[in-house]
Amino acid sequence: MTRKAPILALAMALTLGAAAQGLVDKGLNAEAKGLDDLAEGYFRQATDTSATARLRLGMLLERREHYSEAARWLSAADTSATAMAHLAAVRSELKQWPEAKQAAEKAVELADAGDGPTRASAMGTLALFYCAEGNYTNALTWVKKATAEDAGSPRPKNIEGIILFKRGNINEAVKAFREALKADPENADAHFNLGAMYCYRNNPDMAVATLRKGLKIHRQSVKLLYCLGWAFMLKDESEHAIESLQMAIGIDSTYADAYNRLGDIYFGRAEYSRAIEQYRKAIHHAPHRTEGYRLLGRTYVEMQQYTKAIGQYQKAVAIDKKDDETYCRIAELYGRQKQPAKEKANYRRAAKLGNAAAQKWCTKNGVTY
Repeated sequence: MTRKAPILALAMALTLGAAAQGLVDKGLNAEAKGLDDLAEGYFRQATDTSATARLRLGMLLERREHYSEAARWLSAADTSATAMAHLAAVRSELKQWPEAKQAAEKAVELADAGDGPTRASAMGTLALFYCAEGNYTNALTWVKKATAEDAGSPRPKNIEGIILFKRGNINEAVKAFREALKADPENADAHFNLGAMYCYRNNPDMAVATLRKGLKIHRQSVKLLYCLGWAFMLKDESEHAIESLQMAIGIDSTYADAYNRLGDIYFGRAEYSRAIEQYRKAIHHAPHRTEGYRLLGRTYVEMQQYTKAIGQYQKAVAIDKKDDETYCRIAELYGRQKQPAKEKANYRRAAKLGNAAAQKWCTKNGVTY
């Protein structure tokens, strides 16, 4: 009996492996036909025994913009260059920057010299990481490397546009996004980025037109629906905005940006309790990001609940210690509460970070920084 046990276990493992591979093959076939729901079902059935199924499921969920779940499956897949590159891209979408950088560096290390698309994707994520850090020189260096690896891909152009936008070159950013769309007219990121640029330029009509064109191709795109909601907010069409944002949340209930924009709508209506509810949902799904805390703090300021506001702002600067604007808000609130020592300390922090208003306050009040 003891000799047969390992043989039986091996036979069972081989049987399970064959069954899992059959499900993966069915999933790939369904995916090739555009039957994503069916493909997802096949991949899910095989995840217990197949790393390939976990990888393919993660990649499918990434494409469907379910980034939180995609990250979970990609993390559980394997340590191949492909898995690491996709995990890096997903982490960057979630703005989990240290994890994104780590996965991207691993992907570059593991990828074969001839695997241009994988290397380009990982290098693009490194460019996004340095962009988020404000190191635009390194960001542009990595995006050039990504372009050299896979010149026909829209991803490097999309990332170059993001970097240019962060540097304040909005016209050049728009040009880059248009080039990404030219490289792939169906690219969801290019439609999103171009729509967002029109929002930033306060041209919501063009944004709506661009985003609707993208949604004709990608009907379930959370990004596009979110940005469409933002465009409708700029047009003061709040009901249309709410509808679009709720549709985005209906597809991905973890999409923090949509909750924040819903909160902004209710904040604008002075419906503060409803705004707080939405901001708290955003924080729940993205506790590592500062925006929800800052918006929640702003709401408490409007309600004249300054201690609660300070608490939220302090959570924001605990995450981003370079957030000079939030240090200024904390300082201002301590000033209202007649706490001069804490007011001075926070203005000094902001001044050291280069905040002009804080530096002016420190100079006026004889505070060195």
